[in-house]
Amino acid sequence: MFTKILQAECIKLKRKWLWFLLFLGPAGVIGLTLVDYSVRYEYLIQQNPNVWEGLLHELNITLPIAFLLGGTILASNVAHIEYHRSSWKQLLSLPVSRLSVYTAKFLVVMFMLLIASAVLLIGIIGLGWWLGFGFPSSWKNLFVYTFYPFFSAIPFVAIQIWLSMLFKNQGRSLALGIVMSVTMSGMRELPSWFFWQWPMLAFSDYRNMYIIAGVIIGIFLYAAGALHFIKKDVA
Repeated sequence: MFTKILQAECIKLKRKWLWFLLFLGPAGVIGLTLVDYSVRYEYLIQQNPNVWEGLLHELNITLPIAFLLGGTILASNVAHIEYHRSSWKQLLSLPVSRLSVYTAKFLVVMFMLLIASAVLLIGIIGLGWWLGFGFPSSWKNLFVYTFYPFFSAIPFVAIQIWLSMLFKNQGRSLALGIVMSVTMSGMRELPSWFFWQWPMLAFSDYRNMYIIAGVIIGIFLYAAGALHFIKKDVA
């Protein structure tokens, strides 16, 4: 039954433009970095003798905020579908648990973000080739820096899904997600426990700790949101 719920969620989203976002987001990050290198190529090359490491540092400027904005939009839309159609009561009257419905929407958002990360990985390899860097000097670092935001941003995504399921007016959850995404990108002096900041810390010495903490706290926030949704009267 849970598999059918997941399939139903994917079918709902198939009719929307969200799947295009999975390619638009990575393309935007790659495009901005390409423009940056086109304008400041000599300067950027001189900053780091390891051209691939330098490229990853430049990507880290735009990637976190793009990832958080993407998570905000996806989380809002999986809830907006039901509110827009006024189909919550119809959906919840089916022989499925509220926990299954909430979990399905959470997993769909995470799966879409994982796809976006994979698309970005391919785009980064292509960008490096286009800039004449050849293949990555360290495939491990490439994978780590590409997928780091996915794991470190799980708490943020869990919060956004929780808020999106809570508010019928999606403008509230969208506004909060956008404000936090944009604000956090320029406030790296905040305490390290402030998990909205974690996606920006890919080059931190404590990167692995943020990944583990992101998964653990993300699961906790998912569980809290699911419990609240189970008890909530959804119109």
